[in-house]
Amino acid sequence: MLSVSYLSDQDVEAIHQTTLRILSEVGIVLGGEEALALLLDHGAARKDGRVCLPPELVEHCLALCPPQVRLEGRGGKVTLGTGDLHVHNLGGARDVLDRPGGDLRPAATHDVAEAARLLDALENVTTVTPFYTPRDVPPAAMVPTMFGLTVRHTLKPINGPGVQSGPEARVLAEMVRVVFGEDAAVSLGVSPVSPLEFPAAISGAIVEVARQGLPLGPLPCPQVGVSAPMTLAGALALQNAEALASITLAQLMRPGLPVVYHGRLAAVDMRSVMPIWGNPETGIISAATVALGHRYKLPVNVYGLCGSGNALDIQSGYERAINALLPALAGADELSGIGEMAGGTFSCLAQMVIDDEIAAMIRRVLRGFAVDEETLALEVTAGVMDGARKMFLGEDHTLDHMRSEVWMRTLGVQGADWRSWVEGGRETVIDRAEARVAAILADHEVPPLPDDQSAELDRILASLE
Repeated sequence: MLSVSYLSDQDVEAIHQTTLRILSEVGIVLGGEEALALLLDHGAARKDGRVCLPPELVEHCLALCPPQVRLEGRGGKVTLGTGDLHVHNLGGARDVLDRPGGDLRPAATHDVAEAARLLDALENVTTVTPFYTPRDVPPAAMVPTMFGLTVRHTLKPINGPGVQSGPEARVLAEMVRVVFGEDAAVSLGVSPVSPLEFPAAISGAIVEVARQGLPLGPLPCPQVGVSAPMTLAGALALQNAEALASITLAQLMRPGLPVVYHGRLAAVDMRSVMPIWGNPETGIISAATVALGHRYKLPVNVYGLCGSGNALDIQSGYERAINALLPALAGADELSGIGEMAGGTFSCLAQMVIDDEIAAMIRRVLRGFAVDEETLALEVTAGVMDGARKMFLGEDHTLDHMRSEVWMRTLGVQGADWRSWVEGGRETVIDRAEARVAAILADHEVPPLPDDQSAELDRILASLE
């Protein structure tokens, strides 16, 4: 597989050493008695209202993390950390763009279900996250509802929704075990409050995810120049400190817990102080985050298919393609962002289909091509040149390799002349994407949960409402 290194080994080590100094000299703001007791009992110390983590404790806890993480779905599993690229969708979008060029509306439960069913059918989506945050359920039931709808409408392995408290993590763990049993492997994300703050609810969520034995995805989300330093190196060190503090706490609670190293650092438009996901810094930061996570021998999940615009237009295309390709070349284990629009605030189904095509192109880039006696084709070339037609079209060698050497798109126009395109109605990628969405939703069916599992999930949700 083709790969590149964005940071030198010296750069990675400098960021790592700065991270250790942040944690040991600056410290974290920590709430929650159980989390505080865990850290203090293992050598952490209080200083100026913060908790400082000694470097040897952080290093020890990093060494406890397994190098691979299994994620489970009703139809099978994937393993992160094998060198393969996996791709999943944006999680928790607030609004829905009903169609390209349409208006926004608040996401509802049926949108979560519909998105999961569409993602289940897309070939290059390997794991699924609950896509929308439904606003037609009570807040206490929102996150469990997102998981319940997603697991009913996809067979693919699941990245669970982010959790914000210990009780929420317990409910999610109960639901996960209803479907997958005691050896469940559905990851749950937990986001610190940047910079370097772990309120009681957040530290409680990390501890509870670890107690339940579910894979943890620390999700630091600092913003350059706002909740992190303006320089990318400094911001990466702060993001890394939040991730390593989360990992340390989780490993103290449950040594050997599977952890996926996440990065959600975003650049900011300093004129409006709004995060901008479409800038090239997104790809740069993600590629650097991959290097850091791999320094700890952890599978890494980063932003990829990201854009800042509000439409399915050329801006969306070039932003998300560049920002996905760079971390993919850097060796990301999992790219996030299928369907993301406008900095993660909304999406539409056609964008998910278009992103599936972009992901297919990225996989083709990573695959490269073989150089050996068969592919160098010396004898084939000699045979053609000795023949009368001087053409390779009829050669067995051409038939043997035409599907593997040249990628074939499914949405974009390929090889059609102008007149044929005009006579065909001037169909665009967006037109084809909308048609594919309609075809998938009309035909694609996901086997339902067994009745007993479905009834138990309904019971849990009803108790929350």
